[in-house]
Amino acid sequence: MKTVNKDPKDNRKSHNTNDIPNNNKLLTDILESSSSVSIISTDLEQNILYWNKGSENIFGYKADEVIGKMKVSIIYDGAESKKNALKAKKHIITSKKGTECELKQITKSGKTLWSRMTLSPRFDDSDNVIGILGIGIDITKHKKSEHHLREAMTKLKKTLTGIIYATELIIETRDPYTAGHQRRVALLAKAIAETIKLSEQQIEGVYMVGMIHDVGKISIPAEILSMPRRLTPAEFNLIKNHPQAGYDILKDIEFPWPIADIIIQHHERIDGTGYPKGISGNKIMLEAKIIMVADVVDAMASHRPYRAAFGLERALGEIKQNKGILYDPVVVDACVGLFKKKKFHFENNDSISPLLTDINVLP
Repeated sequence: MKTVNKDPKDNRKSHNTNDIPNNNKLLTDILESSSSVSIISTDLEQNILYWNKGSENIFGYKADEVIGKMKVSIIYDGAESKKNALKAKKHIITSKKGTECELKQITKSGKTLWSRMTLSPRFDDSDNVIGILGIGIDITKHKKSEHHLREAMTKLKKTLTGIIYATELIIETRDPYTAGHQRRVALLAKAIAETIKLSEQQIEGVYMVGMIHDVGKISIPAEILSMPRRLTPAEFNLIKNHPQAGYDILKDIEFPWPIADIIIQHHERIDGTGYPKGISGNKIMLEAKIIMVADVVDAMASHRPYRAAFGLERALGEIKQNKGILYDPVVVDACVGLFKKKKFHFENNDSISPLLTDINVLP
């Protein structure tokens, strides 16, 4: 509901029911001039007092059928529209100001439509609100376009999500020792994002990035990924290229989320000691700061070819020790709190996210 910034006292006389029908010919001519704009006046009990030709054309009821005989609720389609209309009425009576709203309506023949209504109070000589004047335009085509656009965006998002899931499977096929790592990172990162109250769009993006944050490892020889010993400096330098490689793979794909930018930053550190760019502080996206913490916790808590798992306690100790140095304090606190207070466990959450449940892919 949008409040109209207009002092209702400016045109109180023109809002009076007695002035609307035929006492003022110029006003009557104006009110009747448009065949595509509905102008309806009611009292506070919703009885119809005025019904212009535009209302006749749009809703199919003749003026003499409704004036003094019907309530305006005859054109409200469903409980939600009646609820919105009553909410608008309450606002007008309480504030003595106009308001705008969109209402789903129904014609005499049963056809549904959407109207954008501008509703204004009518006053008596004592400044009491005695009724409402509504001016509406048909926005049905606009609403249908919005609906089709939402449907198209939903289908596109499902397609992109399916691509991300398939990409995750390809990555883990090449690197079996980190099987499940990306999904666990995605689940923990999503939980952190929810805890610090990111927007729904950001939460979705964090989850999707988590699912494929190591996509750049496709460019690294499989034997290095599965090396059963510590890597040499040269081998580790190859590994350090994977955020850049992931960015290069995804940068030209127009996802609804800044996936490529988050991926290239997920090994940065807030003191500037990370890679590949060595950026620091606020230059690192918040989503990337979330992925980096989730990535470190799962990597340390999990088994690797060249070492046994360090365990969750040591992993949480790492991020707590370096809170505000390497890792964002808010993200660290949220992550630790998930395990300590909310009993987050990877083994209880290592499954396909609800974001993917309506997509026809193999589990």
